Amino acid sequence: MRQFSRLVLGCALGLLLANSAFAQGTGRSLDIQPGARQNGMGATGVAIADDATGVTWWNPAGLGFVTKSAVDLTYAQLVPGLANDVNYNYLTFVKPTSGWGAFGLGLVFLSYGTSEGTDPFGNPTGTFTSNEVSPALYYGTKLLPDLSVGASLKYIRIQLAPQSQSGVGATFGLDLAALYRIQAARLNLGVNVQNLGPSVTFINEDERSPLSRNVKFGAAWEAYSKDQFKVLLAGDFDQSLVTDAFWQLHGGMELRYSDQIAGRVGYYHDPLGQLEGLTYGIGLGWKGLAVDFGSIPQAKGSGLPNVSKLTLGYHF
Repeated sequence: MRQFSRLVLGCALGLLLANSAFAQGTGRSLDIQPGARQNGMGATGVAIADDATGVTWWNPAGLGFVTKSAVDLTYAQLVPGLANDVNYNYLTFVKPTSGWGAFGLGLVFLSYGTSEGTDPFGNPTGTFTSNEVSPALYYGTKLLPDLSVGASLKYIRIQLAPQSQSGVGATFGLDLAALYRIQAARLNLGVNVQNLGPSVTFINEDERSPLSRNVKFGAAWEAYSKDQFKVLLAGDFDQSLVTDAFWQLHGGMELRYSDQIAGRVGYYHDPLGQLEGLTYGIGLGWKGLAVDFGSIPQAKGSGLPNVSKLTLGYHF
């Protein structure tokens, strides 16, 4: 039984390590970055935080500056060409409230696909699905005109094997964040401490796995703005709180004309996960609707094509 659960866990993580850098701890659905816009800019978003995905997953403190309701949906196949049923889905909704800041709701569904199960003696037990589900509640508010704080509370259920074979674990996580806007310099500074919470137990207390706790720092600078044309530069640094060996560096640029069209490029650097390279993306908008596409590289040596992420959004 124990060997079976470990086998499923190893296979599931192996599929995702090719896509999502080398995240430390368990709960892959909590650290796969949503948002095609952010991914096109090298997976930067902590200090941008001005769309529905940005103000929930990337930095819930951004909810303090929200003025319109919005909904976003991100979809991605994580290992295209290898397992088409391994996919990531992130749905989020934000709603401002007068005098209180804004609230958000989010739901992550990560599918590991369908597998053939066996008992400890090697006898087939039928097929089963492996997945992670994580609903979340977000809130952010201003403390000062240019300073906002925020938090998110999330529940995560991880099913790597049937319940009868001790392949299901659950826990909760907390994010704490802040966002500061220096308007005179057109500069944003952000920080987000993610996934604080108890470890996940699959088999017994001796086999507990921590969530991938980390802290993200970000800066975003509007380098140019004239006649509806804008140039945005952004950078993030991500440090694991589980192990000092895991850190990531991200940088990107966005060229935008009004809310109608945007082009993006970036760079993703993760030395431990052997994931580094250029990212790119494009965005189109019309009367509150937005469609964004972003592409990020896989781990070196995986032989897999880039991961493409698509986000559909609407603000009203």
